[in-house]
Amino acid sequence: MLTYFPVPYEDELFYSCIARYGCHTGQAHNQKVVLRDVWGTDRAVAIPDLPSHLQDFIDNAGAVWQISIKDLIAQFTLAPLYFPFLSAQQTRGVISSMGSEDGGGIHARVGIVASRVPIPAYFRYCPQCFEEQLVELGEPYWRRMHQLPGIDVCIDHRCKLEDTTAPFHPKEKHHYHAAIIECHSRQTLGVDLTHPEQRVIEYHQELLNISSLEGLGVNRWSLYYQQLAKDLGFTHKSRVQHQDIHQSLKQVWENSFLDSFLPEMNEKSWLINLFRKHRKSFNPLRHLMVIAALTPDKSLSEILKQVKQFPAEQERFIPVFIATGKSSSEVKAHRNEWVKLMTEHPDCGVKKLRKLNSGGCVYAWLYRNDYTWLMHHRPEKDSAFESLRYVDYPRWDRENVNALAAIYENVVQVEGRPRLTVSHLIQQLPRANSVQKHLVDLPLTKQWLDLHAESLEDYQIIRLKSAYQYLFEQNQTIKRWKLIRAANIREELVTERIEREIIALEMLGDNTRK
Repeated sequence: MLTYFPVPYEDELFYSCIARYGCHTGQAHNQKVVLRDVWGTDRAVAIPDLPSHLQDFIDNAGAVWQISIKDLIAQFTLAPLYFPFLSAQQTRGVISSMGSEDGGGIHARVGIVASRVPIPAYFRYCPQCFEEQLVELGEPYWRRMHQLPGIDVCIDHRCKLEDTTAPFHPKEKHHYHAAIIECHSRQTLGVDLTHPEQRVIEYHQELLNISSLEGLGVNRWSLYYQQLAKDLGFTHKSRVQHQDIHQSLKQVWENSFLDSFLPEMNEKSWLINLFRKHRKSFNPLRHLMVIAALTPDKSLSEILKQVKQFPAEQERFIPVFIATGKSSSEVKAHRNEWVKLMTEHPDCGVKKLRKLNSGGCVYAWLYRNDYTWLMHHRPEKDSAFESLRYVDYPRWDRENVNALAAIYENVVQVEGRPRLTVSHLIQQLPRANSVQKHLVDLPLTKQWLDLHAESLEDYQIIRLKSAYQYLFEQNQTIKRWKLIRAANIREELVTERIEREIIALEMLGDNTRK
């Protein structure tokens, strides 16, 4: 039974509380002892965002901290980020798993494993928050707001978060890294946030402060986005104009710190699927990017309240049949006619039978007057493919490579061209959607794309060279700030390789002027 446990601070991860317990008791060097003390078992794993075994902790810590599983999850984990975008059943399952010893599938259940929005590689902190915590509390701690996927800015101090060397999901499954050991005083790097960027971070903050752990379900979100598109004029004859929505988001997020999460426009784009019938959940960051861009003046609580007004489950159409008063002889005649058709055409499904001379009339009569019998006397469904068309993949593969080489040669030197990503290059090919689906069968195409597709860093260097050429032709001095501005590169995206390229271009400019 646990006889001491630190009092949690505001917005603190439960993981951080355990790490501080190890430091307070002088056992930080012996994590196995910390594990047994806190959990009452040595099977628990040090998971920062979505821990399990919470019932073990509550049973073990009842003498010093009385708290329910739901309150522990809501106030000291990152689970509230995901719950509103899951179904009620999924939410109950996650809460149950976090309370139990079976926590292996939690991250897959909330969609983290399949998401392309990466979780932080290392614990992060704000240098100004760190200094304030030392002064006010005497020790620092890990804040939930500093470990958000895709967000690397402290909203309180408008500065960039600093990475530590402590892995967020370490290979050492039983080690709790304490902030007082991993964080250090550093000079802060200020960040100018646009209104939409600020709203996205504030939305995350609202999610973490939601007290009720409720899953709204994919049907409600589907209906909400369809209604949103209609209200904002992004529909034409009941069809959603996805290109217009993408353009609106592009205007808001291009060159922001969320730029890399903006999708390419193709059939597999998460943005297109978001405004269609939802068949899966989407990462919270994607929801919040769309909401912040399209409804910038609404709070998240208003949005969630609006989503709740839609039905949780899709309404199913159930035919209602009223007695038609048809004679038994008439019913029997139509039944016999339908059975005769099925006997004479054993290879035909319902659709083909209805195309026969009398098939459509018989089917329609039975559907209106004898529905239950008809549903039990139908041929099996037509096989999905009666004949599979042979596809010559090697030939298709070679044709793709030749086409890509020609496309690349024509566009690579074009001024102001878009970034040549894998998706962009594939979209230039005939049967682009099929190529995307069958890349595993097209090894030469895949190899060519892997060799020629540009990373963001590659593309930024190309923009730098174009910026240099522009400045040179304008007879301007080649300075670092001018290159970055002309190339439209954010300061925080300047990597070591880009910095070396900038220095080289500055030197080239100086030598050319001489």
